[in-house]
Amino acid sequence: MSERHCVAQSRWSDKRVKQTLEWKDEKNKYLQQDPLLQASTRSPFVTFYYQTFDTNREGLAGLYRDHSMLTFETTSVQGTGAIVEKLGSLPFQKVQHQIATFDAQPSSDNGIIVLVTGALLVDEEQKPMNYSQLFKLQPEGGSYFVLNDVFRLIYSA
Repeated sequence: MSERHCVAQSRWSDKRVKQTLEWKDEKNKYLQQDPLLQASTRSPFVTFYYQTFDTNREGLAGLYRDHSMLTFETTSVQGTGAIVEKLGSLPFQKVQHQIATFDAQPSSDNGIIVLVTGALLVDEEQKPMNYSQLFKLQPEGGSYFVLNDVFRLIYSA
């Protein structure tokens, strides 16, 4: 490798590292300012969502709007009423979510992308099922609503 190429590579790498660090600093500042995004499995949004889902699914209606969309496994529905109806029609009575991970990123339109993974127990089952769930939270006034919600069980190969 020529010296000129090494210098150019080094400048590009330094610039890229600087851009990455600036983005991380900006992201961290944003995440620290927003209480919804505190990087723990006990963020206010995650805690509220799963406690409400586990005890009173109809109580989640206030998180959605008429243009919100839910994909639960292979079924997609749109609108608050359809989402609450879908969640209420799930084939189990009791559910308990156990959160394993929680990640959040700001999106370009001041929204927030949230990814949750964990396990859930339904009814009297003893073996938990793994899941992942992605939320796109959209700002509205001084709060957020769920614009997109994608839930998927993770089956072992």
